[in-house]
Amino acid sequence: MSDEIVTLNRDFLGKEYSTGPQLVEPESIRQYALATNEKNPRYLSKGRGTDLVPPPLYPVVFLPDILRQLVDDAEGMKLDILRVVHAEHRMSWRAALHPGDSIRTTAKIINMEQRGVNDILDMQIQCKRGKSIVVEMRYRLLARGKKAARDEKTRESAQVVERGRVLAKKKTVVTGDQGARYAEASGDHNPIHISDEIARSAGLPSAILQGLCTMALASQVLVDELLGGDPTRLKSMEVRFSRPVLLNQSLVTEVYDAGIKENGVHVVHFETRDEKDIPVLVNGIAEFIG
Repeated sequence: MSDEIVTLNRDFLGKEYSTGPQLVEPESIRQYALATNEKNPRYLSKGRGTDLVPPPLYPVVFLPDILRQLVDDAEGMKLDILRVVHAEHRMSWRAALHPGDSIRTTAKIINMEQRGVNDILDMQIQCKRGKSIVVEMRYRLLARGKKAARDEKTRESAQVVERGRVLAKKKTVVTGDQGARYAEASGDHNPIHISDEIARSAGLPSAILQGLCTMALASQVLVDELLGGDPTRLKSMEVRFSRPVLLNQSLVTEVYDAGIKENGVHVVHFETRDEKDIPVLVNGIAEFIG
């Protein structure tokens, strides 16, 4: 293969994708919660579903059909799927989801740019109940260039969010079957999360955890340690995925105070590190009420 840098086809800028309606089902909520090691009874109720609420990251179950449509366009877009990683993710919650909700999801490519040897693609995603937006996401993909600039990587990994007082610190265990369980619950069946052999063929040491599962584990720390177990108080959360997470290890998430905005919304920064004390989630910011 040539080392020529191929930039994305900007004719796709502004393209929209859609899927749905998809039903929020009680068993789907419970399956997602169990796949992310949740013990919060709000997600696991065996009642008739009226008192059941989904974990914050649950709406990502609406994404696989959108991403399949994007993959269908990859060749024309000059997007090399084998070199694509999920670089950053932001979620904003406008209203709570409930069992029985019918959700339609739309996505729009809002940005395509080149940074050094890498290409960036941003999608704005909206999950709607009727005409009302209940969840918004910004999904950033990075297509790795064939010749990575070492100094650029060093600068990127050295970025540090200003840290305030430590509000919470918690260890989470990633099990050996976590990738497989999360695949079933979320619909993300990329084989690099399940097969060591396929992961190695993609240049990884072994199977890695889905980035959104790592983000879900971090959200658990926020909800359980700071929000009294009430996920509806969480209003936004964003992270950068800085390093793959291997299975069968523990992660530590540390949360730092970042003050209160004029409207009374609390802001925190957070970071998740692996067993070698290397950051796997960085530039974490979350906002919550109450």
